[in-house]
Amino acid sequence: MNIIRNVVRKREITALMALHDLNLASAFSDRIIMMKKGKIVAAGDPASVITAENIASVYRVNAVVRNFSDRPMIMPLQQIRDA
Repeated sequence: MNIIRNVVRKREITALMALHDLNLASAFSDRIIMMKKGKIVAAGDPASVITAENIASVYRVNAVVRNFSDRPMIMPLQQIRDA
């Protein structure tokens, strides 16, 4: 991932990645698009997209989101069960 990031920055190009690990997406992305069932739920920088509310809505998981090295880090807590 570091190699890809370095090439992208050096050549001033865009790379499109599909990542399902939100911590990796946060660490290596300048912009994130979060989707659910083919529709965009949130788009922007990692801090504005990776929120506990968005994670609960998209993944049905309660999570703690904390800032680490200027990037959000996620710790899932429990699955949200429907009543």
